[in-house]
Amino acid sequence: MKGCCPKLPIAFIIIFAVGAFIYYQYSFTSTAKIDFSKDSFYVVVENGVSLFAPENSRYKICFYSSFVQEHLDFLEKNIGMIPLIAVDFYQQRNFSTQNIKEIRIASALMLKLIHAFNIKALPQCYVIKQDSKYPMQYTHLKDFGFYKVINFKENVKEQ
Repeated sequence: MKGCCPKLPIAFIIIFAVGAFIYYQYSFTSTAKIDFSKDSFYVVVENGVSLFAPENSRYKICFYSSFVQEHLDFLEKNIGMIPLIAVDFYQQRNFSTQNIKEIRIASALMLKLIHAFNIKALPQCYVIKQDSKYPMQYTHLKDFGFYKVINFKENVKEQ
């Protein structure tokens, strides 16, 4: 008695399922995106709070805890050619310098960023780069998973 299905379609289904899984892993877990037109980032100014509008094509976003004594040393060490956006996990501190922009965000956005950047320990810094099609959207290319194996996109060098 013949089987109900020939061997070729079963192999095709398996290859398709594996391919779909690999594509999912690449497309949804290899990048972290911040959309400044949808997500609200605030900068404390002299007379209140102002909405943060990105002006550069690349930023280094650093997540830190203000309860750790060495947080200022960490931020100063990460200042380079790329402007620094500092996000205090507890949102206690209020400082901004020419090279460091201290920003405030809502709790829901903080949880979204923790999940998107896969933050498990503080302090952490990531380089985000402006999307060429959508200037208010910035992307961080993660260096683990399928992206690390195949390396389809260019590496963003941290400075």
